[in-house]
Amino acid sequence: MLNIFSRIKLIVILVFCCSLWQSCNIINPKEQVPTYIHIDSFKFNSYLPGVTATHQITCISVYYNNSTIGFFDLPATIPILATGKGRLEISPGIAIDGLNNLSSVYPFYRIDTSSFTAQPGKIIYYTPQTGFYTDAKIHLISDFTGATGFVRESGTRDILTVKEDSLVFGTGGTGSVQLIAPGDSSIDYAIQTFAIPSGNSSYIEFDYNSSVPLYVGLQANLGSVVSSTPFFLAGINPSLGKWKKFYLSVADFNGQYQGTSYTFYIKTVLPDGQPYGRLLIDNIQLVTF
Repeated sequence: MLNIFSRIKLIVILVFCCSLWQSCNIINPKEQVPTYIHIDSFKFNSYLPGVTATHQITCISVYYNNSTIGFFDLPATIPILATGKGRLEISPGIAIDGLNNLSSVYPFYRIDTSSFTAQPGKIIYYTPQTGFYTDAKIHLISDFTGATGFVRESGTRDILTVKEDSLVFGTGGTGSVQLIAPGDSSIDYAIQTFAIPSGNSSYIEFDYNSSVPLYVGLQANLGSVVSSTPFFLAGINPSLGKWKKFYLSVADFNGQYQGTSYTFYIKTVLPDGQPYGRLLIDNIQLVTF
């Protein structure tokens, strides 16, 4: 039989073990299983009459019940720790000036809001919807439905309007620059000038399909007399036979130069050793609030 001291020792050991087991449960609580939301892309609704419903949404910002889940590149499978029902908000984002490492929520696109019911361990496939906010202001620079709306400033080739089905983006016409000989180039500016509101986000959007590099920029105008030299703000690599969307941020340029109006410029040059190249461009528009 155990003597009194052995019994006390055994009791102390049992109490210590129980305390340690409870502490382990506190330190290592049962892990919550997330519900996964998988998003490939957005469905885009224009909401604004006469505005082309094209986009290139490459990333998203996700909130659940007003708490930040994170910022994700698309396609994405997003873990959400939740139980029951809640509110899911997905903000569409774009690559600013074509730079994937400079991505941001696009302020002119609606946030997709939906009711979310947690299904821990499951993957829910979801297609959010967006489009322009109704108070977004769209200033058309050129959609090439008629004349190009551009004038060649220098170089050897002009922007022309083409209407062949194999070249046109959407309907109507598309702007085209053909470079067919060594040294061919084109620097063109839009006839339609435009103002940029101060203090707001402002972007110039356009669709393009190009086998040559291109450059886009602005000229600041003071009244109708004084103009700066053109500043090319972004260079764009060939799109390799695919139509893409480009978002050029122009708010900072406006803040620096404070023009009364601005002129949009396009430049392209046939690279050395390349025998032929073509730039196709369409739906050039300024977007502001």
